[in-house]
Amino acid sequence: MKKKTFVLLLAVTMIASLLIGATLAYFSAQDEKTNTFTVGNVSIKLHEPAWFADPGGLKDSPEVYPGEPLAKDPYVENTGANPCVVRIKVTMPDLPEGQGEVKIRKNGVIGAYDNVNWYKDGDYYYYLYPLKGTADAGNNPQLSNITSKLFDHIVMPKELTNDFDLTEYDVIVTAEAVQAQGIFPSWSRIKDGIALSDLPTVITMFENAFGS
Repeated sequence: MKKKTFVLLLAVTMIASLLIGATLAYFSAQDEKTNTFTVGNVSIKLHEPAWFADPGGLKDSPEVYPGEPLAKDPYVENTGANPCVVRIKVTMPDLPEGQGEVKIRKNGVIGAYDNVNWYKDGDYYYYLYPLKGTADAGNNPQLSNITSKLFDHIVMPKELTNDFDLTEYDVIVTAEAVQAQGIFPSWSRIKDGIALSDLPTVITMFENAFGS
């Protein structure tokens, strides 16, 4: 009698296990989502409206005189989809020895620039606010898509002579941009601009993209 009971209980246990296994097989599901994204872009345009205005640089520059200021007011516009940060490099001509050097001017002060909105590090001037992109029009309304003007004139050296009056010299202004993402600890802090603590990250991003 005991043996029969054991066999019966064992049989019931095995059936229960089989039923549980069969039941678990029905508890399954599948779901799928498609995430569509568009790759953005960074694109900028360098403007110098005063240089091309009349009387601007193109009118005066063919016949400059010692100490003459020439209207030149570079600023950068973000024409791309993504917000970006920008920097400008100004390369002055290497004049012959004894002829002095060309300098920038802001608000009548030689050598000055807009140091409220720009920060100078080495040969570069870094704009301290991100520029919003075309895809960011509804966000961060406090931001602009253009920088302030870095300076408003370049000034010829007073030592300039007519010993090289047929020589042409170039003042080269180079603007560069990198995407703003990755600079700020949170996107909500973008409105505060670039803090001094952010500058090492900014400079490194530019160096990785363009070199030092």
